Amino acid sequence: MLQSFVSKASINSTYLMLLIKITGIAFLSEFAVSICKDSGESAIASKIELGTKIIIISMSIPIISSLLEIILSVLP
Repeated sequence: MLQSFVSKASINSTYLMLLIKITGIAFLSEFAVSICKDSGESAIASKIELGTKIIIISMSIPIISSLLEIILSVLP
């Protein structure tokens, strides 16, 4: 299903795989944060949230740079 979507939308499959990985990391980290908060470990939960944000930002750099290239190519 994803391959047909990528081919119809003419999107680079690398970006789609990155988005799927980022989404998975976000879900897993939210689950871990919830477990830590339920256990009363809010300090660990905040560290997990911070680490997750750093990981997601670092993984999304290729997508951001591609978007900036597209924007710069549209502008005169």
